Amino acid sequence: MASWFFEPIMSKVGEIISGDAYNTVKNIINFEPNRKDLQKNLNALCAKASDVEEKIRNSERSGRKKRKREVEEWLEEVRSIENQVVELRTRVELEGFTIRLTDGELPAKLNVEVDKLVEQSRDFGELVLDVCGSRGDKLLTNEMVGEAFNKNLEKILKHLESEQVWRIGVYGMGGVGKTTLAKHINNRLLQQSQGRVIWVTVSQEFSVTTLQDKIARFISLDFGGEDNEELRAGRLHTTLSQMKNSVLILDDVWENIDLLKVGCPISVECCRLFITTRSLEVCRQISCQKLIPVQTLHRHEAWKLFNETLRNEIELDSSAEEIARSVVELCGGLPLAIVTVAGSMRGERAIHTWRNAYEELTERVSGKAGSTIYSFDRLERNRHGQTNELSTLQHCFLHCALYPEDEEIEREALVREFISGGLVDERKTRRMQVEQGHSILDKLVNVCLLESCVVPGRFDPTECVKMHDLVRGMALKICEGKYMVRGSGKWAKDLEKVSLMKGGIMRIEGGLSPDCPKLSTLILRDNACLEFIPDSFFSKMQGLSTLDLSQTSIKMLPNSICAMKSLKALLLKSCRRIKDVPYLGEMKELRELNISHTAIKEVPGGVGELFNLKFLALNVRNLKMLPKGLFLKLGNLQHLELPLRMQVVIEEIENLNLLEEVSGRFKNVNEFNSLITSWGSRVHDTCYTIVVGTYHRSFYARRGEYYNPQLLLSACNLVDERVLAEGIVHLTISKPESPSIYSVEGLKGLIEKPEIGALSTFVQPKFSSLTMLRIEKCNKSKMRIPLSGVLNIEVIDISKCEEIEEIFEDEGTSSLTLPKLKILWLDELPRLRKVGIQLSGVPSIQVISVRKCGEIKEIFGDKGTGSLTLSKLKYIQLDELPKLRKVGILLSGVPNLEDIYVRTCGEIEEIFGDEGSSSPTLPELKQLDLQQLPKLKSLCKGTNAIICNSIKDIFIKKCPRLMSKLPVVVDSAVPRRCQIMVAAVGGG
Repeated sequence: MASWFFEPIMSKVGEIISGDAYNTVKNIINFEPNRKDLQKNLNALCAKASDVEEKIRNSERSGRKKRKREVEEWLEEVRSIENQVVELRTRVELEGFTIRLTDGELPAKLNVEVDKLVEQSRDFGELVLDVCGSRGDKLLTNEMVGEAFNKNLEKILKHLESEQVWRIGVYGMGGVGKTTLAKHINNRLLQQSQGRVIWVTVSQEFSVTTLQDKIARFISLDFGGEDNEELRAGRLHTTLSQMKNSVLILDDVWENIDLLKVGCPISVECCRLFITTRSLEVCRQISCQKLIPVQTLHRHEAWKLFNETLRNEIELDSSAEEIARSVVELCGGLPLAIVTVAGSMRGERAIHTWRNAYEELTERVSGKAGSTIYSFDRLERNRHGQTNELSTLQHCFLHCALYPEDEEIEREALVREFISGGLVDERKTRRMQVEQGHSILDKLVNVCLLESCVVPGRFDPTECVKMHDLVRGMALKICEGKYMVRGSGKWAKDLEKVSLMKGGIMRIEGGLSPDCPKLSTLILRDNACLEFIPDSFFSKMQGLSTLDLSQTSIKMLPNSICAMKSLKALLLKSCRRIKDVPYLGEMKELRELNISHTAIKEVPGGVGELFNLKFLALNVRNLKMLPKGLFLKLGNLQHLELPLRMQVVIEEIENLNLLEEVSGRFKNVNEFNSLITSWGSRVHDTCYTIVVGTYHRSFYARRGEYYNPQLLLSACNLVDERVLAEGIVHLTISKPESPSIYSVEGLKGLIEKPEIGALSTFVQPKFSSLTMLRIEKCNKSKMRIPLSGVLNIEVIDISKCEEIEEIFEDEGTSSLTLPKLKILWLDELPRLRKVGIQLSGVPSIQVISVRKCGEIKEIFGDKGTGSLTLSKLKYIQLDELPKLRKVGILLSGVPNLEDIYVRTCGEIEEIFGDEGSSSPTLPELKQLDLQQLPKLKSLCKGTNAIICNSIKDIFIKKCPRLMSKLPVVVDSAVPRRCQIMVAAVGGG
């Protein structure tokens, strides 16, 4: 009867008698120490797992990322080992000495498993992948010009499709259109082939390390801080070798590149190479098998491009046209020169203007150089007509040349620098200065001296500008002797601006003291290894106005900085090793001080005396307190950035009458309202990121110098208090105090007439600007959210609300319309029964994610919408929905769907409704992930398989009814490479 108890003991006694006594006794003795070590190590592992889960969740919110499978499996193993340790603890309490005798080695074994998991986590690199397994980014480009251009394009594509060519070189003079051709190749490859296209701009300032970084960033490879070129090359080679049928495009190559040293496995099977360069010799050195020259335009082609760029509404008369044709001749058939000159002549019709343009251009060096200098000269001079002084437009144009070659420059960052450097009207409000800065950039783009571009993002691409390397070279020639940039020039007395950003500088030697009395701007930012600057370095730069040391590793500032009485901008953002900043009270001219994301613990002495300060960024994690009265003399502040974790005393800042941009945290709703009231009519021109109530590090907000009104209400009483929330763009509500907060009668704080009730007040004009709504950790109440009238909302994210039963119900309305909604994210809503939204009301939806909603049976319920098309929907994730039976999406309505993830939905039999077609298709589907779906018969009702010719990755696990046949088919005539993993029914 008690054999279950005695048998393992007697067995262990037998082992002791047979000679294994030493290890058994050792395990008994070490059992408790090992168990304590196990608990300690497990706690650290669980903390790491929690951080990993949080990072993944924040990344997944955007809809652009998904968790790696290895990371997901790692998290499952962590949970498993955590359960085993809990079970061990229970056994210790019940069995006492017996478990020490029978399983004395268990804590040590578990410790080994914990160590393995810790070690495994170190090799993750990136935790997430692009949601659609990104094959590359489509690039913005100009239209193709010339017959030769089209022939070259088709010739190159044909070579890339062949089995005999894997290295192609395109060469030609600067400005002839090589990059434009390469961009069209990039876009056509993405459109026509299934492989990955990796675009990298190399530029003249080349190094193996920077090239490795650029490629790694593109393919989401994390070097983990490794700086050894050979080790990095090995990792890069291994990763690229797994990406079959890829094309590596290297644009603007200036010298021979040892691609094996970089880590690129160039071959037909793996990665083909396409380069652009100005040198035929470089093509030969890199062993290009096919050499494609790019020639200048023929006369008629050049004239056509000139006219298209000129865009004059009224044609030129015959005399002006004749001169214009002569102007085009001077451009030498170079597209860049033609576009630049034409851009500067837009709107001009008078014969004397064209005659003067021809004469001026003739005086310049003909061709590419003359076109840039001529366009620069045509930028308006200052308003006083003093031709010996540069205009605001010209100064701003030349400032762009301080950036590295081929740099994509964020517009907002550039505008901020225009303001910081005094290049825009200082008498204006900050909002007006921002608008002036963007207007300047628009003008420079319109005259073709800058190029508009974007840094791709699935939903929120960053607007940038770019300066062609030829134009940048001419800009630096214009200010030769006055500007010095990385890799050119020497310290000289006449220097006015120096930019060494991203220069790889590690140290400035002691004793170096450049004699630069006219130097006004010094940019050393983005030199991550720069740790030390000697005191002597600034001793002869007394005229310095802007000093930018952001994102360097300097540990302390030289004391000589304090003597710079002319300094107007001191920028130390993300100098994470600086713990102390010297006394700054003597810098009376200082307008901008940015010490955000440093390691300081106290506000630097003297900041409260800087009465000219307009911009103050103090977003510092370790900051202990704000000195009382800090802002009494800072009445000129326009921008104030404080740490969200620190509570601000409202009386300290509500009298800052010029404040336009602010971030910080306030104690309660009354304090927030007090701030809004103090702004009065200025509230409409004010931007802020404000937390009201408690703070948690998981709060997400888009922080920066130019942001929209964002409000985070955390653990606030929103029933008894009214929130002045007009103009809010992003709204987050977390852990509300009131138990009825989201009922129809609740949330009185967000309305002007409490009796109306709830979030239905979003129909009020005050919420017309709302683009993002996030509600989280509401655990005490039921909730319904009427959202009719909020026509601009783009993101809805509701998570961790235990009592919520239905959302998106409209009182008295049969259908809810949210025309701009892009992302719908519902997570951890265990009682949610109904979503209450019809797909016909969300035509712009791109991402749908519903996870851990235990009661939901049907998500979408449109009736009579067989022809409904959701052309923008790309991503569907349905996870841990045990009662889900119907999704409510028709296959014919999602032609651009790229990713399907359905996991742990025990009742679902089909994912899509009846297609009504014998050969249903998902032409853009790349990823298909189906796991733990015991009743799933097919993807689409009425058919066994769907045609998916773009499929790249299929993962099926524990779907027993699908085991006999894959749910997708691929046309055998279409070339493809697809990874398929079908796990066994029992456990996979």
